[in-house]
Amino acid sequence: MSRTLLEWARRRRQEGPPDGESLVAQLAGRPSPAQARRHSGFPLPAIEGVQSFYDLLHGTPADAAPRRCAGTACRFAEGFAAHERGPDVHCVGRCYQAPARLERGVFPIPRTALVAQPVVFRHLFGKRPPLAELYATPDGDRILDLVEAAALRGRGGAAFPTAAKWRSARAAPGDRKVVIANGDEGDPGSFVDRLLLEEDPHAVLAGMQACARAVGATDAIVYVRGEYPHAADVVRAAIAEAGRAGVLAPGLTFAVHEGAGSYVCGEETALIAAIEGLRAEPRPKPPYPTEHGLFGRPTVVQNVETLANVPELLRTGARSTTKAFSVSGAVAAPGAVEAELGIPLRRLIDDGAGGMRAGSEFGMALVGGPMGRVLFPHQLDQALSYTDLPGLGHGGVVVLDRRVSPCALAEHLFAFARHESCGTCTPCRVGTGLLDGIRTRAAMERLLSTLETGSLCGFGQGVPRPVRDLLAHAGDAVLAADGRDAGGGA
Repeated sequence: MSRTLLEWARRRRQEGPPDGESLVAQLAGRPSPAQARRHSGFPLPAIEGVQSFYDLLHGTPADAAPRRCAGTACRFAEGFAAHERGPDVHCVGRCYQAPARLERGVFPIPRTALVAQPVVFRHLFGKRPPLAELYATPDGDRILDLVEAAALRGRGGAAFPTAAKWRSARAAPGDRKVVIANGDEGDPGSFVDRLLLEEDPHAVLAGMQACARAVGATDAIVYVRGEYPHAADVVRAAIAEAGRAGVLAPGLTFAVHEGAGSYVCGEETALIAAIEGLRAEPRPKPPYPTEHGLFGRPTVVQNVETLANVPELLRTGARSTTKAFSVSGAVAAPGAVEAELGIPLRRLIDDGAGGMRAGSEFGMALVGGPMGRVLFPHQLDQALSYTDLPGLGHGGVVVLDRRVSPCALAEHLFAFARHESCGTCTPCRVGTGLLDGIRTRAAMERLLSTLETGSLCGFGQGVPRPVRDLLAHAGDAVLAADGRDAGGGA
């Protein structure tokens, strides 16, 4: 059976997408396995494998009983029901309203800018230009030159030079190429992509169109995580509006793909597998997606915030120097903050989020999500940029007060890693399950080194970062079972 299934999957990737909805979209309607097989053509083992992989495709439907968010800001917020039973989600992008639940609705995101001329939030604080002006682009060569001159790097965490990625896709052979906006903003503590998709979708779509022109793409797909149902609705409406306005490039087709609950979908090859209707398991690289991506086609996978920058950088010819941060937790005014890259953590908290919440004292901050960094009081002047702080990630900053112990945060991170590992590679599958059982520094370092060097993708490779920060600050207390059990939090 396994050889038959693998051969089927290989053929399917070569043949391209089937007609109609993907299997993931079909399974969202909770059909029986027999119905799903009839409609999708997938073998039953593939259907069961996909259904068991994604959190939102099994257990109680989210619409029937809103699921509790167990992301970092919610987990340590006052009012979190620590003893409540039932399926959780690991972030719903409402960290500024912690504790939150997964539910449909419109939940406005507070935002501020610490720069005189916002770039990411330019349309949120100023008037959006006419669609014809926003979607207008120079020729492909000029686009690549301007993006390169802007020194734009990916804002999803990898910080890879955007122009280099686009040039790679342009040089790849093939008459059908793809651009994917990666809206799988799964880092607990991040909600900038949700803000842009819900309130400035045309900036994202215009950035995708510029990318498509630069690389010669015919298909553009906006991947929106399943925990953001309103964002998916808004993007679909924006695509329809742009179509009616006649500003979409001839021969370029836009579509929206909704995720179904998997953190690892933020990794580009896992995201591609998800769109193909398969389990979102990362693939070895090379080949890179720009050479062999969605259904074997050259594919650019680009973060939402990165794409939203593009139209303004093409218009002004300026360099890319700002970043949108998500600030939540024990602060007075949580929300999204646009600031210069390199801003000190202290200023981001004080000027961007109103300082610490009344009665709270800064204890530590988780920056960049569960694969990011943990900063302590003596590091409040740490500059936040991809060069100054490796592991900055998507720029989510969850501020924790002194009631939350390093032991409690370690336990939270261990549980997240164990739950969200896709299980594809042995170091990550086994290693994340061993984290909370390690009791000596030497054994933990051996495990972290194995995860870092042996894991297939950035998930397993990134797990050691915050753990090492916690060990450096709290020492062996992080490894003590009694210490973790006692370290609660708000």
